[in-house]
Amino acid sequence: MKKTVLVTGGFGFLGSHLVEHFLKEGFAVVAVDNFCTGSRSNLEHFKAEISQGRLKAIEADVSQTWDSWVGVLESLPPLSFVFHFASPASPPHYQRLGLETLAVNSIGLGHALKTADRFGARVIFASTSEVYGDPSVNPQPETYWGNVNSFGVRSCYDEAKRFGEALIYTHNQKHQTQHGLVRIFNTYGPRMNPADGRVIINLLLQAEKHEPMTLYGSGDQTRSFCYVDDLISGIVKYARSNLTRPINLGNDHEFTISQLAETLQTIYTDRKLEIKHLPLPQDDPKQRKPDLTLAKRLLSPWTPQIQLREGLIKMRACL
Repeated sequence: MKKTVLVTGGFGFLGSHLVEHFLKEGFAVVAVDNFCTGSRSNLEHFKAEISQGRLKAIEADVSQTWDSWVGVLESLPPLSFVFHFASPASPPHYQRLGLETLAVNSIGLGHALKTADRFGARVIFASTSEVYGDPSVNPQPETYWGNVNSFGVRSCYDEAKRFGEALIYTHNQKHQTQHGLVRIFNTYGPRMNPADGRVIINLLLQAEKHEPMTLYGSGDQTRSFCYVDDLISGIVKYARSNLTRPINLGNDHEFTISQLAETLQTIYTDRKLEIKHLPLPQDDPKQRKPDLTLAKRLLSPWTPQIQLREGLIKMRACL
């Protein structure tokens, strides 16, 4: 018998892809979102599954009490996983919603852990490569403790995720549970919020509109971009393991932001795409590349499959 999966932030970018994955596997899915950054258009995307009762869509702030809606789980098949993916995740949003970001990754995660324990389920927490801050080592292994500014414009997100990791660890130690977390590196794909402010959706939309592509700083800062299908595959493998330790998930092919813009220029051959440079934001990491040694060994045979140009073409087709 298939079980039930609960996804907080279920109508956001990554959450909606988790919802889609488990619906395809035949699970009952409960998706909770307050739409502070999630997209209501994703409700339309899942209209058929909602009408069939296979997907329960709940509008709620998971930082507040879950009492008004958590009872729906009692009428569904046994709960297997709680994916706690509710959180603003791009700088414009988490800086606008700083207190909410801190709350959802602490209080909200606490509610997720309590509910999972009540139903005998496993929590998977969406942590982030931002726990490494502006790293002094490259690539970043899970053993690296990070170089993070705890008193700056990005601290509401970076430190919220670091606290969430500490909460998972401490909860497991105290209650002998097996909840886990994944450190997610830059990911892109269909259903990204156009207002997210993240570099790939920004540049794609600018290219679509024949506008200059905006690069911050010199464009020499590096990122490693993972297509969403590869990321979801890794998350699901992690969830089905008994791992509790942090694992990096992403793509370990590193590109400068200038190379990303150049790749887009090779895709949009029907137009001349100019590049516009703006000042680098405060505390913007200069490097970002995951060390995937652990992921490739412990989640074998998982490895990212979709390379950047292929993924950009797939994403453009969905705009």
